[in-house]
Amino acid sequence: MQYESDESPTLIGGGSMTSVRLGALAVSALVLVTACTGSGTDTGPTAAQAGKTLEAHITQLMSRSGLRDVEVTDPGGKDLPCADGGTKRTYGARSTFEGGGEGLVLEMTGRLTSTWGYKVDMAAATTARKTVFKLPPSRTTITVDVPSEYEVTVVGETDCVPARG
Repeated sequence: MQYESDESPTLIGGGSMTSVRLGALAVSALVLVTACTGSGTDTGPTAAQAGKTLEAHITQLMSRSGLRDVEVTDPGGKDLPCADGGTKRTYGARSTFEGGGEGLVLEMTGRLTSTWGYKVDMAAATTARKTVFKLPPSRTTITVDVPSEYEVTVVGETDCVPARG
């Protein structure tokens, strides 16, 4: 920067360096504050959107696993109140099958992780044969359980999300 004289902080063309720096600082601060407060806006799926995803994933999982006579045990479709005024959705189905439950759980694990990107949150215990899967971007959790030798249940719920009005 060139100055009109060595003693003056006035820039060539008028204005002081202090006011230019303050102006730039104020604009930078405003942009930063706007970005920070704007990021507080929840941009993830609503409970209703996450509920539809949950229903689609469970329905397709049961169908693609070759299960017949699938019975919907929880049709979902309604907001359930949860923490801090938020809402969540649920969905569930069950079926009977022939063969070993471990193989079915492994097949379903492969489908959930490779098809939709779910991560195993809790691995199956040998006696319980229950596995929990989470998919944070869609706000969904699915639990695959083989409570008896020939029965499988797949239940899910969405995260508790802020109510949008």
